[in-house]
Amino acid sequence: MLDTAFVPGVLLLLIVYLGVTNDAFMTRMNLTNVLTQASILAIVSFAATFVIMAGQLDLSMGTASALISVLGATVMVNTGSALGGIAVCLAVGVILGLLNGAIVTFLEVPSFIATLGTMIICGAIGLALTNGGVITGLPEGFRSLSTLRIAGLPVLVWMTAVVFLVLWWLQRQTVFGYQVLAVGGNREAARLSGISVARITMLVFLITGVASALAGMALLIRVQSGQPNANATLALEAIAAVVVGGTSLNGGRGSIVRTLWGVLLIAVLRNGLDISGISEDYKNVVVGVVLIGAASVDFLRRRFVRSQRELPTDKQLLSQPAANRGEAQ
Repeated sequence: MLDTAFVPGVLLLLIVYLGVTNDAFMTRMNLTNVLTQASILAIVSFAATFVIMAGQLDLSMGTASALISVLGATVMVNTGSALGGIAVCLAVGVILGLLNGAIVTFLEVPSFIATLGTMIICGAIGLALTNGGVITGLPEGFRSLSTLRIAGLPVLVWMTAVVFLVLWWLQRQTVFGYQVLAVGGNREAARLSGISVARITMLVFLITGVASALAGMALLIRVQSGQPNANATLALEAIAAVVVGGTSLNGGRGSIVRTLWGVLLIAVLRNGLDISGISEDYKNVVVGVVLIGAASVDFLRRRFVRSQRELPTDKQLLSQPAANRGEAQ
């Protein structure tokens, strides 16, 4: 109970503090801004949860989403077709996901190195295609998505909610979700139990590839242009959100719901610093310190709980021979 309530508790305290110290925080407009600003990070973080639970990492999602936004915008501008641009975004995301999965699975390159290489390549291609500029002039039909509201909420918030529900269902209600945890917990034991480790690895990277495509489209909707320099640290922030939420970097433990709390913690913290007038440089310092602190405290708390569970109970001590009781005590 304490394990699952830790991050929500920290988030609640932060919300109460910001609500008391700043009248603008609890307004409907600002809360909507928090959800909108968190959308891209949330989409990527939900997908990153799967790859981390499987004992892998994907560092390429940030630059991949930026490259996808550039390619999607280019197609839309040149053809005037929003659907064509969306199709290209999804196709590129699938290709990148399968490429990362194949490198890790079949070439046995560590995921950290494989996706670091993909991250560098995607960033370089995006800059080469645009000469460091942005791609503007999207079709009117696509531009209208930036102002579209459904039940008072931006379309990006609903898009994020759909991604969350789909991935939550995939993790909690399907065999695949439990197989991901099994592979992350012990690859050899999972293999011996009949689970195809290669298939699971390919699928989790496919999920991050599709999420990168969705993040690229979300970026297009939000800023109305292809941005080769955007989302440079997105993958690292996503990993931070996943870890702060309680998912183990060693794999085999975690959940989409916990990642949601981690994303909201980062989003609320950033928003609170924004409305407080903190400069961008100091804001990043504060966010970094808080993330390290939250992850460290959570780690120490779980370590304390684990040590308490390992202590012998009175009943166990009484059942031991007299000579051993003194040693246990």
